[in-house]
Amino acid sequence: MSATDDAAPSDQQSLTPEQEMLNWGRLLLDGVPFADLIGARDRPKGMSWLNYWLGRSKEYEELANKAFSEGHHLSAGEYFYLGTLAAQYGQFLWFGPERGVAQQRKAALYRQAAPLLDPPAHEADLVIDGVPVRAYVRTPNRPAPHPAVIMLGGLESTKEESRHMEDLVLARGMATVTFDGPGQGETFDSRALAGDFERFTSAVVDYLTDRDDIDAAAIGVLGRSLGGNYALKSAACDDRIAACVSWGGFSDMDSWEAETPMTKESWRYVSKVETLDEARDHVQKATETRHVLGKLRCPTYILHGALDEVPLSFVDTVRNHVTNAPLTIVVENEGDHCCHNLGLRPRLAMADWIHDQLVK
Repeated sequence: MSATDDAAPSDQQSLTPEQEMLNWGRLLLDGVPFADLIGARDRPKGMSWLNYWLGRSKEYEELANKAFSEGHHLSAGEYFYLGTLAAQYGQFLWFGPERGVAQQRKAALYRQAAPLLDPPAHEADLVIDGVPVRAYVRTPNRPAPHPAVIMLGGLESTKEESRHMEDLVLARGMATVTFDGPGQGETFDSRALAGDFERFTSAVVDYLTDRDDIDAAAIGVLGRSLGGNYALKSAACDDRIAACVSWGGFSDMDSWEAETPMTKESWRYVSKVETLDEARDHVQKATETRHVLGKLRCPTYILHGALDEVPLSFVDTVRNHVTNAPLTIVVENEGDHCCHNLGLRPRLAMADWIHDQLVK
């Protein structure tokens, strides 16, 4: 979800620099260069947020191709990834037809970056409920089999943006897996946001358990924002999941009216409905987890910022409904949504915690 408010839902050009800056913590921690954010703030009058970032994406692609032609493959991978991030964060919270163009560009650049990353991201083409789903698996430079963490993105998240959180997990000896589920990234064209994301997570678990290099008894989920909701439900519905992290997640959408105008519009867009009333009804049904939380058995970590638009009562809901799983609940009094404003510390704590659950 977004911390951006007070803007016309369909007109990102109306955002002030101050409103755009509310997302800077997230972008910086995900690897967007500070200089690019300054450039976005100071871009020429009349240039849209999206067009600025598409321009940066093209510049990074040119740098990547040059580095690759000169044999500097590691640098090429970094440039391709920066181009990926520029396209990703140009299109997030953008709801016009150009969004699809930026999505395609982001996915294409990541496919070029993937084999050049250290460690590389290996593509796996899955079919889940008849829907083609591209996943990426990265394994640590250690002897197999590896514990694995399935990374679940949120409302505006896609599988290509989590590389820096993946690196924290990989450095601790665990493999990572990313994919787009219903309403996300490349899967959006085939499936709108739906209430069965856990079926997609379980299909990825099926895939991992068939791999000789993955420890099938040590598979966790780590979901950010809406992905934190998906993580809770996925772990509750699949007892093969050995650890769960809900990073800025929530158990339900009773707090719909507290959502910002921009966030409500994003919910409407990914639900593929016409009105906000339809979006509210669809989202509340799709994100409800209270009926399954009692089935959650694995150790579960909850990170919540007290300044999040998701009310603090979410924590009480979890305590009341998760009665069969060990809970670690961290409430950051100064934290915003997903605690992006607090820097690297919360991410390190999550990486350490899931390491302690999965690496024996």
